[in-house]
Amino acid sequence: MAKNEDDPAKLAILQEWDVWAQKKGLIAHAENGMLFYSHLKRNRPDLLLDFKYSGDKWEIVHAWLLRARKVRY
Repeated sequence: MAKNEDDPAKLAILQEWDVWAQKKGLIAHAENGMLFYSHLKRNRPDLLLDFKYSGDKWEIVHAWLLRARKVRY
């Protein structure tokens, strides 16, 4: 499922973060996580947000970003 640490969806989203954040010149601020999630919903929903998760996908994406230290609280 999407919670697995080796999940391909998680790895793809973290890679997308790295590319997106570098292009934007962003750092690990909390609000940048939501900006990134908005980017995913607008531009990559069929590719990066198509993983199976019964809850709010923002919650899992945010958790992945936090654990990877891509964003802070």
